[in-house]
Amino acid sequence: MSGLGLNSCDSFLQEYSQDLAKVNSWEDLDEVLLGAAYLHTGMYYDTGDSYFAMDRDDHFDILHFMSDEIRMSDKSSQLSEYYTSMFPFFTWQQDTGVDNQFRYTGGDEIYFNSPYSRINVCNMVISLIDEQPSNSVEDDRQKSRVKGEAYFLRGLYYFFLANLYCEPYDPSTADNTMGLPLKFSEVIEDTEFQRASLADTYAKVLEDLEIAEKCLESIPHKSLYRADVTTVRLLQSRVYLYMQDWDNAIAKAKEVLDSNDNLLRISTKNIGDTCLDSSSPEVLFSMGDYLIAYFFQDNRSTKVAIHISDDMLALYSDDDYRKDRYIGETANRGKDIFRKVNGQREAMGSYTTVGSTFCFRTPEAYFTLAEASAYKGDDATARQVMEKFLATRMRGDVAVSESGNDLIDLIRDERAREFLLEGHRWFDLRRYTVCGPYPWSKEIIHGYIYETQRNYKTVHDHTDWYRLEKNDIAYTLPIPRKVRNFQTSLGNISRPNRKAFDVTKVHGSSYDNLDSEESGGNGDYD
Repeated sequence: MSGLGLNSCDSFLQEYSQDLAKVNSWEDLDEVLLGAAYLHTGMYYDTGDSYFAMDRDDHFDILHFMSDEIRMSDKSSQLSEYYTSMFPFFTWQQDTGVDNQFRYTGGDEIYFNSPYSRINVCNMVISLIDEQPSNSVEDDRQKSRVKGEAYFLRGLYYFFLANLYCEPYDPSTADNTMGLPLKFSEVIEDTEFQRASLADTYAKVLEDLEIAEKCLESIPHKSLYRADVTTVRLLQSRVYLYMQDWDNAIAKAKEVLDSNDNLLRISTKNIGDTCLDSSSPEVLFSMGDYLIAYFFQDNRSTKVAIHISDDMLALYSDDDYRKDRYIGETANRGKDIFRKVNGQREAMGSYTTVGSTFCFRTPEAYFTLAEASAYKGDDATARQVMEKFLATRMRGDVAVSESGNDLIDLIRDERAREFLLEGHRWFDLRRYTVCGPYPWSKEIIHGYIYETQRNYKTVHDHTDWYRLEKNDIAYTLPIPRKVRNFQTSLGNISRPNRKAFDVTKVHGSSYDNLDSEESGGNGDYD
């Protein structure tokens, strides 16, 4: 299958992958790694009539659409193809390959195949790096760096896939829960792959990260866009947190902060400034793009089509600097717009400098240390850590007095506020459902807007409403149909068939901003 084989558009990799004997040095493998294992940045152009994406390599906006972070308003015809592709994720459909008319179109296999393609590049680099010639101490160091980066990326992609296509990690059931098909050979294999257990999948992730840590431990950081040992340790702390291994999560978070505990004082940013880019002292590593920010802007003919959700807006107090720096208004008509990363017209045509799903920042280490400490009953440490962090985000003096579950709620809400549209929220919502000390879940409701009629003067829309239940099985994605058809051995979860419902019968006037008589377009009602 292409996802488990070698499938890349990188010209260097295409040339070299056909004949591995052409790899003659660690520099060759470094180029392969950079070109086909790392994700790249992208940009958007405004041509006046439409948007044009260039070099886009981060395909994972689905994380933002599945969570409770955004809502749709007016639908832009310029972005209709994009919204249609997000429909099965925004409405948590049984088959993520359908369009907004419930016709199967495919395309969802990219979210499965793309990480596996990059995993296979990592496998190739790992298999060949040790045999490359070394004529100096510097050659040895560079070989170690390339090897460490390859192990880091392989562990990262397996971890990412596990949190898309496997159930949340519950230590009591992980041995008997389906994990991922694991492949560590660079050779393309014509075989039926089997899924390892979730426990074994996470164990392999940790094993890769341990090797990466050893390889990168004494290597200077090459650049913001290449992994280093601090980045590895931050990912280790995240994996342990998801596994509910509080002691190791704390230990790794402390190692990160011992190396770099920098925080940005948000008050130093003016309203309208980008608060997250490559200049931030908090950013340890990033790859991919932040192109979802551009979908929050006005264009010349239509209103903004995406807004920050009411649930997210309610989390920010007036004393929080982020309330008017992460969220704001556009130059024309848009309110409740994501502004942490500048996606407005003046920023179009330039590459984004950080990614929306693969950006590693020091605040995560603070939150992991606080959250894991709170689960262990060490409220004093959790409060101290949160006070230090919040002093850089809030007006006036900060005092955290909460304890027990109230303290855990504060930390979880703070993660939601700080990591708005950075890819953490969907994974956090998943793992909270199985958290041993304090399980929690919420109902999420999304309204998907259909454009039913357009002419030169008017646009008539209607909305179908969909609900993700508490502890819904749809927190786990199905293996894409094209992948299942090719690899029947992979199995699948029993994801429910999801229909639209009449939101006014359940929530009344709280959803009256859209005419209820227009609600109920193309989906059958529950």
